[in-house]
Amino acid sequence: MSQKQLPPVKVRDPTTGKEVELTPIKVWKLSPRGRRGVKIGLFKSQETGKYFRAKVPDDYPETG
Repeated sequence: MSQKQLPPVKVRDPTTGKEVELTPIKVWKLSPRGRRGVKIGLFKSQETGKYFRAKVPDDYPETG
């Protein structure tokens, strides 16, 4: 697999409450009808192993 490595994003892990730098598993645009959307990333907590979503910067590349 020759996938480009995406840069890490500083997010708050809701399962531990800590601010961590993680690379998202998947990134997509979430936009309600008629409004400007935001980019959401799917992350996996390294301490608990649970998945969570968080906002990523608008210029971050989308995946999958």
